[in-house]
Amino acid sequence: MDKPLSKKNEKALLTALARAKEAGRQMEIKEEEKRWVPISVPAALGDCLTGLTKSDLSDIRTNLGVYGASSLKKQELITVLEQQFPIMLPHLLNKIDDTRYKIIKQIASGGGHAFLPLETNQLNYFKARGMIFSGTHNGKKTLVMPQEVLQCFSKMDTNSFRETVRRNTEWVRLSQGILFYYGFMDFEQLWSMVTSHAGTNEMQSDYLPVLEEASRFYKDIQFRTEGVSNSRVLNVGELKDEHQARPDLSFYPFTKAQLIAAGEPDFVDSTRIYQAFVSFIMDYYPIDRDKADSLVKDCVYAVQNGEAPGNLLQMFQYQLVIDNMELIKGFMDHIVKLSNSTKQWFLKGYSPDDLSSSRNTPIIVQPAPHKAEVIDIVTRNKVGRNDPCPCGSGKKFKKCCGQ
Repeated sequence: MDKPLSKKNEKALLTALARAKEAGRQMEIKEEEKRWVPISVPAALGDCLTGLTKSDLSDIRTNLGVYGASSLKKQELITVLEQQFPIMLPHLLNKIDDTRYKIIKQIASGGGHAFLPLETNQLNYFKARGMIFSGTHNGKKTLVMPQEVLQCFSKMDTNSFRETVRRNTEWVRLSQGILFYYGFMDFEQLWSMVTSHAGTNEMQSDYLPVLEEASRFYKDIQFRTEGVSNSRVLNVGELKDEHQARPDLSFYPFTKAQLIAAGEPDFVDSTRIYQAFVSFIMDYYPIDRDKADSLVKDCVYAVQNGEAPGNLLQMFQYQLVIDNMELIKGFMDHIVKLSNSTKQWFLKGYSPDDLSSSRNTPIIVQPAPHKAEVIDIVTRNKVGRNDPCPCGSGKKFKKCCGQ
């Protein structure tokens, strides 16, 4: 059994954590300073590349698909990139969706420079492709597009190109929505579902590079050996097993509109039960709606990853003071309702409430201070850990919803 930390060791641990946090903050400050060094406007590609490290240049080379140049010295690599850029950039632009198109379009419309409040990962995305660089001009922050990029984009920006962008946008939104609700799909499953909603006759070989490029911009999609997952899935193997354990359960039939809506960045399935939980937290704690919403959103993803109600309560106890029985019961009540109403990855997009309703065997989780019980309303008996799970998976309850 682990011994509790002594006061001395506890203090040392807290001091180490504080130092690590401060070191991280100082690193962020330095990165921010480097991001906004003086930059020329208008700018040539070569000038923008000269200010980068060899590692930065290698990232651009890889993302553009320029091969056979990894051993070159920095200036030699810059020369190769300048030569290859006009050839390779159109291939990259043909993979973008509407969000990236609008960013590029707005900067191009400003003659190759403008300031947009992009997130750090978005700035890094464009820099790592040699398309947009950040800096200061006349003392003001600006984003600069090399003239070579501006010329290439302006030439490509036709109705045909915009139709490709529209197609890519639909592919990306549908894919992100599918993974939001189902968690994981192998490549064939995902492509089949996308084509059934998009009605496209195009090749999977055209689709996957578009999705892979989107995964580097949005960070919500993760490519794996077995297929593609939502980036918040903690155990893909377990999720695959859960899907396979329910061969007679089809994936929940979401509409195209539902999937596209769920594919928007930062989408939250803000149901009545979800909002009631947010309001409950705000009623008891002096925090704003954004913070309360973030707590409930984290709870949803914990539900998606198979956490039991008792563990979810403990998760809240790490962040909030829950120091009386009334609060414990209140949290458990909301946790149980949220768990039962959430569209779950393990259940192929169904919520436990959906399956209870379809089988006419409702599952009710009775909140208790420490451990919830599951009651089968048909028999009115408590479901034991070794009994068949009422959700119909065929597994024992302890191996399914009782985990």
